[in-house]
Amino acid sequence: MEWHTRAMANARTELVARVDELSDAVWVLAALAAAVGEDPLTDEHGSLLAACGLAERDGPDAPWRLRADYAAVLGAAQDPAAFPRRIAEQLRRAADTAQGRTTPDRFDDAAFLADGRSSGAHMRVFLEALADRVPGFADLLDHGRPRFLDVGTGIGAIAAALVERAPGAVAVGVDVDERALRLAKEYLGGRGLRDRVDTRLQDVAELSETDAYDVAWLPLSVLAPASTEAALPRLLCALRPGGLLVVATALAADPEESREEGANVHAAVVRWRMARSGVTPWSPETVRRRLEACGFEDVRSVGAPSGTVTVLAARVPRVRPHQDGAHAGPEVTRSDEIRSRRPRNHGR
Repeated sequence: MEWHTRAMANARTELVARVDELSDAVWVLAALAAAVGEDPLTDEHGSLLAACGLAERDGPDAPWRLRADYAAVLGAAQDPAAFPRRIAEQLRRAADTAQGRTTPDRFDDAAFLADGRSSGAHMRVFLEALADRVPGFADLLDHGRPRFLDVGTGIGAIAAALVERAPGAVAVGVDVDERALRLAKEYLGGRGLRDRVDTRLQDVAELSETDAYDVAWLPLSVLAPASTEAALPRLLCALRPGGLLVVATALAADPEESREEGANVHAAVVRWRMARSGVTPWSPETVRRRLEACGFEDVRSVGAPSGTVTVLAARVPRVRPHQDGAHAGPEVTRSDEIRSRRPRNHGR
């Protein structure tokens, strides 16, 4: 029994040390968020961040400041308050998780708009990466008249980014959140894009159009796994032959696929958070397998152009298979199709 008692004591000491280390990391993150816009920092605040390489000063008697390069990055954001707000929300969600609580939606309209604008900025980066790495995409943007489907459109910032990049493009944004569509109406109106972006209160899993779009955007972070699975064959039918489906996942790899310990932990954290939030926790490799199984072809990774999510692109076959109804979409009458193409605005 002595060895068992000694082993328990060692485990207790090790666990306490690890909990302290993890708790320190939480407080460092909070300190970094609190440093945005603070200049100079208090001695205690600056010393904490300096211990982690996040703050600096010009001399022993000079005040602490956030590292100049980090301060420049955070200060260059369209909404500098967005970073501390996002960190605070993550910490609240982590606290809810620790106590087994479901996190309520705390986003007010201002936060919702800020999050949407950030998504639009990322989309501009994605579009240039797609133009560089997907054959024919740059020409489609510059000279084509593509019809774009934005799944989970939110405030419409992603659809706006595409039609602003492609002079001949029009877009349809679908969402199941009425508040999002109300804000989209305001956002798109403010950018003068209401005539080029149609927003709809619609679930992509119930999409019934056929050969209607040239490009579709599918962010897994807004869909439950069952909805994603139901949406893929619908999107295969809704896209025109040769059309492009662009999928974004927050995972860079499955935890077991990563060889680096830090990357492994990060992937595992992201995957668990996605699962707890009820959204699709698919890795890029899982996305590839699902797309190919559904009937998409030429599935390729575009990488993580903005450093946030991994983007994959896949083509609809130029000749659709017709074997025992394989990949056949939902029946759509001509009148249904006309109604589905008619501009509708559900934002209020």
